[in-house]
Amino acid sequence: MNKKLIAVAVAGVLAAPVVMAENSVTIYGVADVGLEHVEAKGTPDVNGGAAKDVLGKSRVTANSSYIGFKGQEELGGGLKAIWQVEQDVYIDDGGGTAANGFATRDSFVGLTSTAAGTVVMGRLTTPTRAVASKLDVFPGQAGMGANQAILGNTGVNANNTSVNGVATKSGAGSLNFDTRKTNAVAIVSPTIAGLNASVAYIADEGRTQTIDPWGWGAGLTYAGGPLTAMVAYEEHRNANGLNGNDLSGGATVAGGAARGSLDSDLRVGLGFSASGLTVNAIYENLELRAGDAVGMTGRYTDLKRDAFWVGAKYALGNHELRAAYAQALKAKVTKNFEETDLANSDAQQVSVGYGYNFSKRSQVYAVYSTILNKDNAAFDYGPGKSKVGPTAGADPEGYSIGVRHLF
Repeated sequence: MNKKLIAVAVAGVLAAPVVMAENSVTIYGVADVGLEHVEAKGTPDVNGGAAKDVLGKSRVTANSSYIGFKGQEELGGGLKAIWQVEQDVYIDDGGGTAANGFATRDSFVGLTSTAAGTVVMGRLTTPTRAVASKLDVFPGQAGMGANQAILGNTGVNANNTSVNGVATKSGAGSLNFDTRKTNAVAIVSPTIAGLNASVAYIADEGRTQTIDPWGWGAGLTYAGGPLTAMVAYEEHRNANGLNGNDLSGGATVAGGAARGSLDSDLRVGLGFSASGLTVNAIYENLELRAGDAVGMTGRYTDLKRDAFWVGAKYALGNHELRAAYAQALKAKVTKNFEETDLANSDAQQVSVGYGYNFSKRSQVYAVYSTILNKDNAAFDYGPGKSKVGPTAGADPEGYSIGVRHLF
């Protein structure tokens, strides 16, 4: 086996394929652990008051630590077979995923050609996740500063059903637009003049007699000189996202409305990087549509939410400064075919960070982040173990010091 050290974690499958020697195997990964202090205070009386606050506590968190294996075989005529297996590693407590599975990150097998593009199948990063991951200024899109706290979420309490029909508890109103999709196929075009396109299909492997959940997405990326521009759109069909969102004391849509429901996410991202300065921005439009609007009199049949995120990073010698601001605007809901604002459903997130690079692979860092939730919003840190679990109206706040090493 040919073991190599690499300086950066491998991007999702929607990035251009990594060039490797013929028939090579590469071992790579990230070890990132932080000592954190978190709390969520300010729960309004209407939601239970101080008794529902999350008291301050310290914890040690593995921020997107993982190990990966990848390789390729030259097939001739510019065609290559490629494969990759990545696994989350919880080096803070040795725990596994909820399903205790393997290949929990981007893992696939496929074919690639410089002239014809790439096709892969497996567990994949889809186009909307690629936008947020590519442009986040906090390393690995991990920890309490990551942009997933606002992007991809409705901000109202939910345990949504994923597009594959598997229940998940990934945070308040999360619609799984920032998770890797299982049972997926992706096609990526060749890069021409800095431009490439991608399309992904999420198979309906979870189909039953009553529901047929599936999804698809497409993206377009331009990278040239200091500029990066990305646009992506993704749909989850029959995933019943609206039914998972508690909009008013549990008075949500009927369970049967999953059939025909449609959850969609549109993201537009822009980035600029030159002379050590990086400034990135993302706009998002999220919409959840119930399956049977006519038969749901008195219930919510549609939810829309716009959000934006802006992040900056400045590198000077061994030092890195990071800052990000995100805002989720008030959600708009439809009941009896009339659209209104969902009062006090907006939120803001402010994050700052500092990193010192001992080398290209080893860094110590510090992060501070707070989320300011209105009374009906419950946005939380993401992903995974970064979450605090606030009641609606409580404000998560935390700081972290840690070490990140790439191998």
